[in-house]
Amino acid sequence: MRFRLPLITGLIFACVCSAGAQDRQTQGALLGADLVKTALETKARDFVEIQGNTSYREDELLAAIGEQVREIQAQGLTPARADDAAFYIGAFYRKRGFAKATTEYTTRGKKVIVRVSEGPRSTLKQITFSGNRAFPEATLYDYMIGATPERLAREPAQFPYTEAEVAAGGDRVRGLYLSEGYLNVKVDTAGIELSEGGTRAAITVRIDEGIRFTFGEVRFEGETIFSREELVAALGDALSGTAAKAEDLRRKKPTAAQSAAAPFEGVSYSPGRANAMQRNLQSFYKARGYFQAEVGLAADHATASGGTVPVTFSARPGGLHHFGGVDLKNEGAAPPRLSPTFLATRFAGLIGEVYDPEKLDETYREMLRTGLFTTLRVSTVAQPGDEVMLSISAEEAKAKEVGFTLGFGSYEGATAGIRLGDRNLFGRGRPLTFSFDYSQRGMRGELLYVDPWLCETRFALRSRLYSVVRDELGYSKNEIGGRIDLTRKLLPHLELGVFVEGASVKVTDVSPQLAASPQLLGPTDYTITSVGVTQLTDYRDNAINPSRGLVLSSSLDYAMLDGEPGFTRSTFRFSYYLPLGKTLLALGARAGYIAPIVDSIPIDVRFFNGGSTTVR
Repeated sequence: MRFRLPLITGLIFACVCSAGAQDRQTQGALLGADLVKTALETKARDFVEIQGNTSYREDELLAAIGEQVREIQAQGLTPARADDAAFYIGAFYRKRGFAKATTEYTTRGKKVIVRVSEGPRSTLKQITFSGNRAFPEATLYDYMIGATPERLAREPAQFPYTEAEVAAGGDRVRGLYLSEGYLNVKVDTAGIELSEGGTRAAITVRIDEGIRFTFGEVRFEGETIFSREELVAALGDALSGTAAKAEDLRRKKPTAAQSAAAPFEGVSYSPGRANAMQRNLQSFYKARGYFQAEVGLAADHATASGGTVPVTFSARPGGLHHFGGVDLKNEGAAPPRLSPTFLATRFAGLIGEVYDPEKLDETYREMLRTGLFTTLRVSTVAQPGDEVMLSISAEEAKAKEVGFTLGFGSYEGATAGIRLGDRNLFGRGRPLTFSFDYSQRGMRGELLYVDPWLCETRFALRSRLYSVVRDELGYSKNEIGGRIDLTRKLLPHLELGVFVEGASVKVTDVSPQLAASPQLLGPTDYTITSVGVTQLTDYRDNAINPSRGLVLSSSLDYAMLDGEPGFTRSTFRFSYYLPLGKTLLALGARAGYIAPIVDSIPIDVRFFNGGSTTVR
């Protein structure tokens, strides 16, 4: 098993270890903080005095009206500011269930004296719903107070009674009904009964659901251009969003086989859902090049027959637009290091293409992933005719970086490393990185150059030179080599590539047991040249910090030893990420196969079970 700790962790450890020697300083700092807090509270009492409070300390109440206290301190006491201080103290109490709390104030010089009459604290005893047929009581409880009846009975102190909170809960219940087609619903929360001296509140919520409105005939008017089936599909899933808690969830959802003449039959109608469908249809036109497309909506449940609301969408797509030129603006205060043609070249592939916001977004995200910019904004502006101008404003990030690593592994021992990089080599936006790592097993240095747009094409070049000196169990080796990868993303989730690699290797300090087995040891002074192909299938939602998806990579190569056929080799790696609530389950597997062409192959290219970074 191997553990790697970043440098900051090591620094934290060092601070913790030295804390024992600084206990008195720490205690002094805490004491100083307490003195400052006490001084501020004492200063506040020079301007605001609170009397009659028994449930809350004066410092808690002063903290609750901190803004009002600061205003009195800074600008002086006035009747309006004194009234504000008393009002917000009363609001503090009422929010915590003191429904009958009142406050009065008097002024004395520069100080306001607030007298509190708390009254009893009221908590919810129970909530009773009447008239509800569409939703069970448990669902309404969740919308009303965000808890179950069982929790309310078990922890009543956690649910203070306030008229404002009861009214807000009634609004949430009303919103649920409205989202599910009950557009004439009435929710009355006025049924409040206080008992036990006003400390317990029983709420009766009376609901008049009215009829449930559903989508009727869906019509398309205007210059529709596309077929009815395409337009219906473009409206999206009318059961999304709040419908997850709706009666529609208990009904059979519309399927693809449903007739296009009545695509949303039986689906709850709400203005919000109809507006979402309108936006989806407008986005559908824009995604197909109709940049100035507008879609109108006509639907009125007041004129519906039998609760069925006909809906009409009117399309005005306008002309088909194409990507035009690029207008660049530098937002940084410093002169740009990046070549002025860099961004123009990156977006040049869109020029002349039919306007497609997805293609624009893909290029935009590719630019963000380079790390070259702290700010990057791309806006679209319609031009006379049928062109869309891209207006790009950017602020460059610092290109040079230095990184350190510090850690310990059960096989590697203590490790340390340094990384020097320039993400913007010669102002061309290509990164060059040098890294050096040391462990008790040896040293490794690497120079890496990456060109994601080789010769301004969609091919990516990755080239590296490296040198390794290591002491393994049974032997040591010195290796100097390099590798060049050429890749191309053919599909959004599929990347193919070819590579060539060469190295000169010397194996020394061989143990007697290994030296006694030449077949296992193989050549000890050789050159190796490999050519191969790679593939990467990546469906992760995030390549750096995935939360779901899978990634599959594999390679196949042919190697020559000292100019003679040596072996063929293939590797396979698979990872799957599955969220389980707040936990992420990550599964992984990898395998390799090597087939020697000669009798013996070098020991350091063989496959072994386990290792410093795997589990046997």
